[in-house]
Amino acid sequence: MIQAIQPSTAESPEAAFYPSLKNPAVALCTEVWQKIHAEPLEQTRNLYTAERCAGKAFRLAMPPLSGYQNICDFIACAGYAMLLGAIKNESGTKLLYAAQVALATLPKESKTQTRTEPRPSPHPTPPPLLPQPRKKKRIRSKTPASPQRNKELTTFAAGENPGQP
Repeated sequence: MIQAIQPSTAESPEAAFYPSLKNPAVALCTEVWQKIHAEPLEQTRNLYTAERCAGKAFRLAMPPLSGYQNICDFIACAGYAMLLGAIKNESGTKLLYAAQVALATLPKESKTQTRTEPRPSPHPTPPPLLPQPRKKKRIRSKTPASPQRNKELTTFAAGENPGQP
């Protein structure tokens, strides 16, 4: 008999030590693995059978490879399963490659829309800074005027002819 397993909403003590379990998809897959692992182990007392059944259940609980967020959750589940030992590294690399191919087939818009959506922050955002008054810039010549050139300009402006004595 197949039963739907819902991830527990209560914060477990494990969540403090395993930050990966804060991802709901990883938490669901891990919870499925733990429950399925316990049943065959009690019935058969065979660790190999329990791990094989639990690994299959973990893979079946993984999110589908459709949609950007599902693919990200799939990658997180596959990585955590390899750390947990629920999926062998050889199988895990194939799953990650499948996720990479699925990610490449998504249109560019769906990737950027999901990435640019603001994530809720536990810290409030600071108020925007008030605009500061701008300082006036002095426009300067790139080449400084020599004292001789300054003298010529001032005498010319006064109506004197600097070239004639």
